[in-house]
Amino acid sequence: MALTARSSASPPSRARRVADGVCSFLARLLARLFFRRFEVVDAERIPERGPVLVVANHVNGLIDPLLIAAVMPFFPRMLGKSTLWKITGLRPLLALAGVIPVYRRHDPGVDISKNATMFARTHQALADGESLALFPEGISHNQPELAPLRTGAARIVLEAEERYGPLGSCILPVGLTFNDKGRFRSRALIQIGQPIEMGPLSESYRQDPGMAVRDLTARIAEALRGVTLNYSSWDEAALIARAVELFERPEADLPGGRRLAKSVSLRRAFVEGSREMARRYPLEVAAATGTVAAYDQLLRTVRLRDDQVAARYPVPGVVRWLLRNVVLQGLFLPLALIGMVFNWIPYRLAGWLARRVSQEPDQWATWKLFPSLVLYPCFWLLAAVLASWRGGSLRWGVLVLLIAPATGWFAMRYQQRRGDWWLEARAFFVLKTRRRVAEELRRRRQAAYNAVTELASRYLADKATPGKAVGGSASVQSGSHSQHGATDGGAPVSTGGSLDG
Repeated sequence: MALTARSSASPPSRARRVADGVCSFLARLLARLFFRRFEVVDAERIPERGPVLVVANHVNGLIDPLLIAAVMPFFPRMLGKSTLWKITGLRPLLALAGVIPVYRRHDPGVDISKNATMFARTHQALADGESLALFPEGISHNQPELAPLRTGAARIVLEAEERYGPLGSCILPVGLTFNDKGRFRSRALIQIGQPIEMGPLSESYRQDPGMAVRDLTARIAEALRGVTLNYSSWDEAALIARAVELFERPEADLPGGRRLAKSVSLRRAFVEGSREMARRYPLEVAAATGTVAAYDQLLRTVRLRDDQVAARYPVPGVVRWLLRNVVLQGLFLPLALIGMVFNWIPYRLAGWLARRVSQEPDQWATWKLFPSLVLYPCFWLLAAVLASWRGGSLRWGVLVLLIAPATGWFAMRYQQRRGDWWLEARAFFVLKTRRRVAEELRRRRQAAYNAVTELASRYLADKATPGKAVGGSASVQSGSHSQHGATDGGAPVSTGGSLDG
């Protein structure tokens, strides 16, 4: 029996709808500015309307809720740790987004009894047909796998269904993966999992609330593992990433990145199969691990990427790439120079602040992006005031306020292309002039490729043999390997530009 009758669904006020629309627009704008590209996989699984509780892994600070808000067709009411309200500059954004505070037991000076209000607000939001979003790990972290989940997500939905239901609510798992999460203009992948419908879970909750909450929490964990990358260590993550690169690309005409969706899917399959292969064929897997690690170490020593070593560099393709970049750089340069004048100081300040304030990789992007929301407008306004004063007319200030952000976009794209150009030019120069290094790289690459594909073939053969099937796709098991800075949802990978975009 429901604890109370279902409340009448009350639509949000006009002011709330306007605020949500503004927040959605800002989230999409900021996500497109910060990331070079973000891919959404299985977006058709997103329900058109609430009540929905979005749950996601939490590896990149406030960038995680930003991405969720940017890709959802509705603006979900976020739950955030109460300590965020201690950051004065964030309070207006938290109020605008209608964030609901969560009082965590391990935060100093926090009164966890206030969570009764949090639960009441979330129950009412679901009863009103709204959507919520939270991170059930409870913390943002830089670990190579999901942290143990808290039971809050399960409690919120089950209690709302019991109190006001049936509501027809569901839980939507979302996996967030980054190729270099602290880096400006990196890439991100948002993978949507299969929604978890409440259905019989509500009946189970009436019979045994504690067991139902634990069972639903376990289902949420399983769903999140299905849309995220989870490694036993950073060493395993690095070698899996390198093995997948080799497996994906036997050779290529020109260097170029691959879509994150395909790469992440392969990595997940490699992780699932690699541990079983290591148990069945420990000597072969150890040998393959050493071969891949040797190639990986040489790549890092000479500061090249695998796709650069794999490239054949045909003359026509190189010439086309060079001409295209020269033309684009020339077209971008005049406006980019103006943009650098107006935006160089706040850009540098944001980077300095991120390095100075936080030593945690999962917070770097947060401290780069959100202070920028204040730094850039302040410098634009200062430049406008100076222009009005020096020009003797307000129109000069208005002109600066129009030009500064617009030319900043050109400056950003110019610097991005210039960085890519130098990385590719250096790789081409090293591979064409340092013959012995290039030959050794290609020799080690071929050996590593052969080792990975041989294990994959053996895995497929075992899978096709009755009684020997294993669960996943073959790969190499991690050995001794140093941690690397760039992360893919936490996992080290190589980064950089490409000749073919």
